[in-house]
Amino acid sequence: MPRVAAGLALLAFVGLWQTLALALGDQVLPTPAAVAADFWLRLGQPEFHRHLLASLWRGSAGFFLGLVTAIPLGWLMGRLKTLDAFLAPLLFLTYPVPKVLFLPVLLVTLGLGEAPKIILVAVTVGYQALVVTRDSALNLDPAHLEAFDSLCPPRKPPLAKALALTRHVLWPASLPAVLTAARLASGTAVSVLFMAESFATDLGLGYFIMDAWGNLDLPKMFSGILAMGLLGGMFYVMSVVAEKTWCPWVKA
Repeated sequence: MPRVAAGLALLAFVGLWQTLALALGDQVLPTPAAVAADFWLRLGQPEFHRHLLASLWRGSAGFFLGLVTAIPLGWLMGRLKTLDAFLAPLLFLTYPVPKVLFLPVLLVTLGLGEAPKIILVAVTVGYQALVVTRDSALNLDPAHLEAFDSLCPPRKPPLAKALALTRHVLWPASLPAVLTAARLASGTAVSVLFMAESFATDLGLGYFIMDAWGNLDLPKMFSGILAMGLLGGMFYVMSVVAEKTWCPWVKA
């Protein structure tokens, strides 16, 4: 049933696109068939491969860097009151700020290479993962902690006990919320990546789209948009698959 619904939604989207293309004219909005043909042609071009792989690398590196940084920090903030009292005000003060505003700062401080683009995506994903991980650690069911304390050997070294708590309690308790945050952040991360690749670079799908727009090559522009949409969809599907694999008790 979900596949049927997804198919109907896709048909409705393509039908609406076709209707608008016919109403506005192909000089304003290319038809789905024209974009599909152009995209298929681009897939055989090495130049398009370079742009696609550059965005894939930046997006993937930033996406996973944000998660692996935010999740442990969220656990620490949720379990250490002193650290949380220091970092929580800073977190909630900066959370509403659009992360794309950090791009000029990153370009000035880190230069025009790969680092500013990757870090910008990491910050975008990391903020959402950090908030939900911290909240899940703060709101952990006391019964889970009591069960862990009763089963954990009393003479276990503090570091080993902390690692066991993370593995057996914090990780399972926070994982569904973290993967939900990753799923929600997938679209935002790609949007931020597009903005980052629109400035001071000549490689990536963001540059590819803006270059096509500047030359009024609409099929090429929509091919780039389609590729960037598929990139975001890949991150979304990966989060869904991870949730179904690691959290079978959660309905994704």
